[in-house]
Amino acid sequence: MRVLVIAPHPNDETIGPGGSIALHTDAGHQVTIGHLTNGERGSRTVAAAELRRTRQAEAVRAAAVLGVPEPHIRFLNLPDGGINPYDIDQFTAVIGLLRQMRPDLLYLPHPHDGAFDHEAAFALCWRAAGMSGSSNFGEYGPPHWVPTVLGYEVWQPIAAPAYLRDITTAVDRKVTALECYDSQSPAAKGAGQSSQVGPGGVLLSAWRGVTTTGGHREAFAVLRLGALP
Repeated sequence: MRVLVIAPHPNDETIGPGGSIALHTDAGHQVTIGHLTNGERGSRTVAAAELRRTRQAEAVRAAAVLGVPEPHIRFLNLPDGGINPYDIDQFTAVIGLLRQMRPDLLYLPHPHDGAFDHEAAFALCWRAAGMSGSSNFGEYGPPHWVPTVLGYEVWQPIAAPAYLRDITTAVDRKVTALECYDSQSPAAKGAGQSSQVGPGGVLLSAWRGVTTTGGHREAFAVLRLGALP
């Protein structure tokens, strides 16, 4: 199975489906992580160019914890705060990624994930996923229809998730991967900033477990269903 995870910023891939990524790699699935932006605007105190390099390096370390090697990480270098589903260059960049990686399963933020960049990322990727299977934009690779698409949650819980995956056996790796993102700690970002680094980043999956059958679970919106792993 080929799996593609698209994240608006480095760390969203871990906060959202990080446990699922670890389970995919445990199962021998080929996982690629595509970062739309580098999160270069995610600090009040660090210059954008420096933070871009830092967060890319953090993303590589976090992916390694989850079992994804560096050659399977893609940085699309879209502007942080400027994801635009109507921008043709951004649209074709995502089509190119889909047609290159040819995933059986695609993860992206769910449609109502709260943060502007996340909802724009959904709109951009959903539009690209719809067009990727057509013969249009042939210069970006041969058509590829993604059979299954799941929406993950980061900033806004999914109101009625159709699919929950038990990640209890992978939750320690999810915490360790989150701890790779030192630049996103309150100490680095400044007072009054949120933190999802470390154990705080798995509270949502713990709550999902409490409200279902225990342990830790990641919840997903089923946006397109061919087959689930």
